[in-house]
Amino acid sequence: MRIAMLHWAFPPVVGGVETHLEELGAALVRRGHPVFALVGDEAANQRNHRGIAVQGDPLMQPRQDADGGKLYELLCRFVDQARPDVLHAHNMHYFSTTHAEALRRLKARYRLPLVLTAHNAWHDRLGAELLRYLDLWDRVIAVSRYLASTLAAQGYLADRIDVVHHGIDPERWANVGYPPAAPPTVFHPARLSLDKGSLTLVRALHRIRHHLPEARLMLAGTGTIVDFASRQAREVSLVRREIRRLGLEDAVTLEAIPWAEMPAAFGRAQVVTYPSRFDEPFGIAALEGMAAGRPVVVTRVGGMPEFVRDGVDGFVVEPGDEEELSERLLYLLSHPVLARRMGAAARERAMRHFHLREMLETTMAVYERAFSPRRLPARV
Repeated sequence: MRIAMLHWAFPPVVGGVETHLEELGAALVRRGHPVFALVGDEAANQRNHRGIAVQGDPLMQPRQDADGGKLYELLCRFVDQARPDVLHAHNMHYFSTTHAEALRRLKARYRLPLVLTAHNAWHDRLGAELLRYLDLWDRVIAVSRYLASTLAAQGYLADRIDVVHHGIDPERWANVGYPPAAPPTVFHPARLSLDKGSLTLVRALHRIRHHLPEARLMLAGTGTIVDFASRQAREVSLVRREIRRLGLEDAVTLEAIPWAEMPAAFGRAQVVTYPSRFDEPFGIAALEGMAAGRPVVVTRVGGMPEFVRDGVDGFVVEPGDEEELSERLLYLLSHPVLARRMGAAARERAMRHFHLREMLETTMAVYERAFSPRRLPARV
């Protein structure tokens, strides 16, 4: 089966959707399925990335003022070159009405089945406007049960929604060891933002250091990241200011960690946390922490309680509660034997229930439900 993917970004841009695109696309290629990706990163140009044929064009950026005619022609050229059996869009229920209209025309012209993976759900005006295009999607993949129920409540047809959890490549996380004689360190592998709980975590560290002065914190996600609302620079500045105010400059590192170096980054910490303050649709970086053999502390939001067992793989705390967060992190840092035991349980769960193979097979089953053999008409 030939598969074409659509999104606005692709690695080296850092984000959960981008990680998923790379892992799914490369896994499909290994199974012998040609994969093509059209993304909005102009720097991507035309290149082969882990077997995925990637094209980049700024028309794929999620902008309402995009030229609809040029966008439609771009999509037609892409389909003519890729000749896919299925078109798999990621988060294009929240790109723009211009992109939705172009996809409607494309589907009518080529009679292509369209699969949407919804990595998020939004409740603002644009999200409401794009509900007019519910019938565009032959199948809708939700990355968690939480997200599936949210989409159904918004009006998506429940019988077209399939839950496909993210999957972990075991080889990528096979050799993550523990740092020898390192200070007790917490790693936050999400982009640095208030929504991801970065400010709450800095304040939690301040509490922790009253009891464990050598405790350290690694904050990731300060480089090329997903930044829809252009808030990154302002929020990084707020977090830096709070670090200075609390006198934590020597205890906190802010790093732009490339995707390829993430396993090594997990290996420099004893505990992983993902304290999101909003309804996190899934939280793939927390699952990666489990695959790396670390206990994880997450918040009771969105899809994360679906894969983290409180008291077994780590802990689940209330969002925004810096006191509870600090208590759980301090407990794990202060009990390294228990932390390693919980980390081993977390890794076993990630490998058993969230394996890349399972994600791939379930996604292929969704394609089969959406797909029926059809010939592409000749361009006129």
